[in-house]
Amino acid sequence: MLDSLKYIDGQDLATGGDHIPELGDVYVDVALISKAPDQVAGSGSGLSAGNVTGDDPAQRHTIGQLLDSKSRVVLALIGQPGSGKSTLLGYAARRSAHWSAHWSARAAVPGRTGRRRVPILITLREHAESIVADPAISLARVARAAVGGRPGAEAVPAGWWERQLRLGRCVVLLDGLDEVARVGDRHAVADWVERQIATYTRDHFVITSRPYGLPSSLTAQASVYVIRPFTAEQVQLFLDRWYLAAELHATGATGRAAKRAVRLRAQESAGRLAILLREHPALYDLAVNPLLLTMIATAHRYRGALPASRADLYGEICQVLLSRRVQAKELPELLPWPAKQTLLGVLAYQMMRDHVSDLSSGRVLDILGPLLERFGSSVTGQAFLDDVSRNGVLVEAPAGRYAFTHLTFQEYLAARHVNASPDLVKSLADNVDDPWWHETILLYAATGDSSPIVRACLDNGTIPALTLAFDCSEASTEIDPELRRRLDRERARAYEPGCSAAHRRLIAGVQAARLVRRTLTTAAGTRICARPVPADLYWLFLTDTQAPQPDSPGEPGIDLATAGPATRGPANTGPATAGVAATGMWGTEAQAFVSWLNSITAAAAGIEVRLPRHDELEQEGTAGALASLLPAPVTSAWTQPKLGLWLRPGQPHPHELPGAAIRRAVAADAKNTGLLPQVLTAAVLDVALRIVRDLADAHTLTSALADDLDARAHSDGQLVDLMHAHIHAIVLLYTHMLELTRANPVTGTCAIDPELVRTLNLGPARALADAIAANLAGTVHRAHSHAIELADFIDLDMSVLSAFDFDIVHAMELASVHATGLDRAHVLAHGLLHDPETGLAAVFGIAGTGDLEPALPLPGLLGLPLRWVAEGPLASTLLRVLAGGSVDPNLAFAVALSSAADVEEGTRLRAALGRPLTDRLGAVTAAAARRTGRSAEWNEATVLSRLTEAVAPMSARHQRPGPADAAALRAVALALAGDGDALGTDAADVLRTVAATVTLVEKRGEGEAKTGESIILALV
Repeated sequence: MLDSLKYIDGQDLATGGDHIPELGDVYVDVALISKAPDQVAGSGSGLSAGNVTGDDPAQRHTIGQLLDSKSRVVLALIGQPGSGKSTLLGYAARRSAHWSAHWSARAAVPGRTGRRRVPILITLREHAESIVADPAISLARVARAAVGGRPGAEAVPAGWWERQLRLGRCVVLLDGLDEVARVGDRHAVADWVERQIATYTRDHFVITSRPYGLPSSLTAQASVYVIRPFTAEQVQLFLDRWYLAAELHATGATGRAAKRAVRLRAQESAGRLAILLREHPALYDLAVNPLLLTMIATAHRYRGALPASRADLYGEICQVLLSRRVQAKELPELLPWPAKQTLLGVLAYQMMRDHVSDLSSGRVLDILGPLLERFGSSVTGQAFLDDVSRNGVLVEAPAGRYAFTHLTFQEYLAARHVNASPDLVKSLADNVDDPWWHETILLYAATGDSSPIVRACLDNGTIPALTLAFDCSEASTEIDPELRRRLDRERARAYEPGCSAAHRRLIAGVQAARLVRRTLTTAAGTRICARPVPADLYWLFLTDTQAPQPDSPGEPGIDLATAGPATRGPANTGPATAGVAATGMWGTEAQAFVSWLNSITAAAAGIEVRLPRHDELEQEGTAGALASLLPAPVTSAWTQPKLGLWLRPGQPHPHELPGAAIRRAVAADAKNTGLLPQVLTAAVLDVALRIVRDLADAHTLTSALADDLDARAHSDGQLVDLMHAHIHAIVLLYTHMLELTRANPVTGTCAIDPELVRTLNLGPARALADAIAANLAGTVHRAHSHAIELADFIDLDMSVLSAFDFDIVHAMELASVHATGLDRAHVLAHGLLHDPETGLAAVFGIAGTGDLEPALPLPGLLGLPLRWVAEGPLASTLLRVLAGGSVDPNLAFAVALSSAADVEEGTRLRAALGRPLTDRLGAVTAAAARRTGRSAEWNEATVLSRLTEAVAPMSARHQRPGPADAAALRAVALALAGDGDALGTDAADVLRTVAATVTLVEKRGEGEAKTGESIILALV
């Protein structure tokens, strides 16, 4: 038994090879789903994978699980032609025989508790004659006859089979009740099977049949299971095993290294075919049938490719199902293959004309009857229907209707009928705007002259029709050359200046329709485009919508053939007709592209697309296929609903940056822009402005003091209430001014090495600081001394003893001296601010210094107020760095600023090229406004608002900021992020993202970062 069932049965395949794989090497367990007897007739009537995804995995069983039951089981397995019924029983027989061979050792087999280890495999059609002739024939006798020709059968002692059956040690496997040709014989064999089940009540029984072959009396005794089509995982598993077995045989590999190399080659070959199947849904739907998958794998393995066209492949499949399998099983064949093809072609064409996928039996017989007479055959229409419906091309559906098991067969056979009847080509040309006919038209074009069809498509001018024209031109073996040139002109016109928007949108719709033709199918049934949106289609979107250009713009019309082998898919996936992939677009544009495309195709062509979900692209089969198919420049694709990126396996995230990159960028900003001079000058200038403000206050108080002294002179010795308060307030102002002249911005700037001042272009800040620390400080100090002297003298007025002899004249003289000193300090301070020689206007990029004030917006620092820059983390960080005496102050500033923002060398930051950055900043700004309320103009909310405004051109239009703007954006964002305690963790994250985004946009603009984001579409 083990030897006789060692190999798969491949004698009925259209394409043979040099090796038939062993069953154990390639077998994949099909799933069995329990069905009630009254559900059997319509079960699994199609070959499509569409029903597979709906199964509950918990309800899927294997034959091993069912046969391992301790209690006796009777199973009726229902399956369509090619579903693997015979192979399933062969595997079950080998499995039982394998354990029987080890029975004597009483080996413990975990998980296999069944005691029935003696298989009896009987092909019922081979023994039907004996059973019909002698209905009382015993099962043991039939079993003996079934194994009679096999090696070792002669060693079986008499009565052995009967004894094994009586002891309940057998698994009785009865294959193909439906293949018993005559109805009467089939009923007689079914009755015999029922008697054996009733006689041997301890043995397992398994009967296989197509749905129509089981009488209700038999299904009533059995647990009925339907054989399900392969799942995507089972298809891949079969291909992996098939290619490995074939490669091991072809190479004869024995060593470990040689076998490893063979496995890799087998995986590559299986992967190429799997991708090809997933790209073509019609082929994939056929591949879930084990027989058809075996045919496809055999053809691909031994031809190196599938047949030249899908039409050739479908022709081979139909011939195998309708003729070769019948011949291989030595079943009677009512009509030869050409006659069957002709008859079914007429039927298929009529069904296409009627726009139906099934017909009543009466209508089918009306169509076929007259044609059967032409063949001079005695075969009746019903006999022909019974014959072909057993073979997997046509099937009897519920309610006495007939349908092709797959619409592909109907479309193919209709196309063959048109090929044989050239006068019918006009009917195809008349239906170019009807999607129902498109696949039939393409299958016809593969072997016929499609010129009339292409001409009709061009005259029609709709998206579906023009798409069909391009497809026919590509697939057709014969077409008028002028029509090809006309198609080329139609496409080229869309990219010429002055082309109408309507024509551009028409060509865009055609390109989209052709793009979605090649798809990969996920486990859940979602169809994902196998190719990314090409640059020529994306160019039409940009032209029509004026959307921002991608960071790596592509030109239309670049053929993949010129882009090198890395950009092409595997062999046998069709000619390269699309442009190179569009890459480098941001997430918002990916979403806008989808909306734009749907506005063109949804109504006009019935095509609606979306961005795929991340989990759809991440599925093992889909990710692996895309990795093989995508051109090299594509490293990622935009996904929804939360806008993000799917990464091609092995690719880093294109929007991630290390903290080291941010630090290098800030250091370059410090070196190459006016960032540091502006910050330091703002800090020193803020000190000067504070001194000026204090001087102004001192002037006001001095005027009030003069009035006080005048009042005292005429008070007849009475004290003036505020005179003493005014003079002491003036003294305090001078004390504050002197403290300001010694403030850190002034002393720190004065302490900078002169060479560093020149290197960093800090001359204006240094000059202002020196002037404050020297001349202005001295002048203020002298005015301060005069004020103290005046205050001491006025304090005498507080003494009761001197109340009437207070020298008011001397007090006024002292006040005059003080006023003169104050004026001198005031003039000097204003001179420092407004002297053109100081160069302050040039530092800040402003027209002049006439409007210097703390709220002055600094153009070079996002228009932020001078006071915020001077008092904020930018200035304090810079002053610390300059005081530290670093060898490279630019880098030291970058390190200090980024460290305060929690950005270290190894920190991973991600730029925001998906959701608009302004949205996130707006939320942070609103939160800051609620927290701080209405306060000074330079509070955090105001700064965040200015930052949001400055980011807007980059976020909305993807404008790369200039060096100065980029430096300011980066520095301000990091400075704010460093104040995490005030703004919160979420805000700090957003601000670090701003710095990362600015940096990445710069790098992409300079060609230093990958721009591999693409758009891969999913069909709705």
